[in-house]
Amino acid sequence: MQQPQPQSDPGVAAPDRESEPMLYCPVCSCRLSERKCKLFCERCGYYMSCADYY
Repeated sequence: MQQPQPQSDPGVAAPDRESEPMLYCPVCSCRLSERKCKLFCERCGYYMSCADYY
């Protein structure tokens, strides 16, 4: 007897650039690192402070 293959739920997106664009640098597209209340790009130096989120 063959086991049924699990189906992916199309309503649930995998964590990637499309689902969380704020975690990627708008300058160089590198993933941003979290440092206290800032998001920082280690490649180009771009940063966004917690005041910029809102």
